Amino acid sequence: MNPVVKNWPAKILFARLSTGTKMLLILSAAMLPLGFIALLTSLDMARSASAERETAAQITTAMYAAQADAVVNVGLDAVRSPVVSTQPADDLCTALARQARLNPSGRPPTALFDREGRKLCQSWGPSIPSIAASDPSVDHVWLDPEGRRFRFTSARGDASLRAEADIPVRAIALGGQRKEGLPLTRLSLRQGQSEVILIDRRLPNNDRDELLRLSQPVGDGRLAIIAEYRLAPARARTMLLVMLPILMWAAAAFTGWFIVNRLLLFPLAQLKQSIDAWQGAGGPLLLPRMTTPSHEIRDLTDSFAAVSTRIYQHERELEEGLARQTKLTREVHHRVKNNLQVVSSLINLHARGAEGAVADAYGAIQRRVDALAVVHRNHYAELEENRGVSMRALAGELAASLRASAPASAAGMPIALNMIDVNVTQDVAVPVAFLITEVVELLMHCNPQGSVLISLEATGEPERATLRIETVGLVGDTLGDYPGIGRFDRVVTGIARQFRSPLTQDLDAGRFEIQISILA
Repeated sequence: MNPVVKNWPAKILFARLSTGTKMLLILSAAMLPLGFIALLTSLDMARSASAERETAAQITTAMYAAQADAVVNVGLDAVRSPVVSTQPADDLCTALARQARLNPSGRPPTALFDREGRKLCQSWGPSIPSIAASDPSVDHVWLDPEGRRFRFTSARGDASLRAEADIPVRAIALGGQRKEGLPLTRLSLRQGQSEVILIDRRLPNNDRDELLRLSQPVGDGRLAIIAEYRLAPARARTMLLVMLPILMWAAAAFTGWFIVNRLLLFPLAQLKQSIDAWQGAGGPLLLPRMTTPSHEIRDLTDSFAAVSTRIYQHERELEEGLARQTKLTREVHHRVKNNLQVVSSLINLHARGAEGAVADAYGAIQRRVDALAVVHRNHYAELEENRGVSMRALAGELAASLRASAPASAAGMPIALNMIDVNVTQDVAVPVAFLITEVVELLMHCNPQGSVLISLEATGEPERATLRIETVGLVGDTLGDYPGIGRFDRVVTGIARQFRSPLTQDLDAGRFEIQISILA
């Protein structure tokens, strides 16, 4: 299938959309690549931000571990110092007592024990119980969950002297560590199965949150500090970063459509409504006040207003010219009618003083002038409405005029009409009037005691009709014996040529028939 034909319904559907909808679709498609790039950038920024937060959490955990390491190192230093010294136990106890008097908080509480585990002395603080180490040659650190403290022990190589110290867990400085990068929910110290919780910020509904768990060794791996961070807020921020380019893309497309619609399409729609409602003859075009900042639309509005004003003025001039032309035409028709009446009156005056053939000639001329006057009057009457000449009215006036000017022998001859109501042009009305005049005059001379029927009948063609003139009561071959039949035949044949249709003559029956053009 041709791809052009295949995509034709889509093109038709797109063409039927409004301009605003088309503009919205075009702007959306044009800005889609930018939105896609912004989306990828946001995703990359979200991943970078997540990595930065995890890095910050690792740094924070390492700082917590460093604080715990500092406390452990203090405790180990406190128990190592006596055992590495070569001084006797009494001198060491004296040094511990002196330290307790001078700076009791400088070192943690420290106790010295002999080989049998008897306490020799203690620097300060609560009494420290003896702890038997499995390997006296190694420094030991214990985590006491119940007492929430660290226990330290160290002994000389010959096990003659052992030093022990206690440091509470609260000695780890945690108060200043608040910028974890990720929300910290739990921080604890662990040694084997023993655990001491340092910070616990968990809420009852935090069980479903995804957690990031980090671990850092403390005291050369003797202990571990474990931190848990909540990832749910970071995921919400990631979704916001992902949705932000989509919202910006949609907002940009909608803003572009709104601006185009308000600045261009809506003013054009107002202009179109005003033009559609404008009636040229009713006055100049009245346009709404355009509040759009688009000066091109305002210029177009001003141009339409100026053009409409010129059109209105031109139409007024045409109407005035038409009125003057109509007045002049009426004057011309009036003068032509008066002239025809003058000619008819002159012929009538001359006919009164004539006799015989001269009087008949004057009568024939007068009848033809009267026929032309009848056509002129009907044409002038119908000219006002531009509908043509009415055949029924034309035949009626001709019949009245022919009866009035009939020869003395045919005075009062009945002339009947059977006409359909149609109109013809003046070019058809003139030869029709002359044809009816010639035929009726012939019938008046040849059958003065009879009657005449003039009929107009429709044909199968909408623009053609049949005109028939016939007499009743004709005796013998009266028409064929008429002296002027030759002249009559030449005249009616010439008239028939103007109809571009043959004239059918039946002299025995006194019937004449021809087809004429009518206005549909």
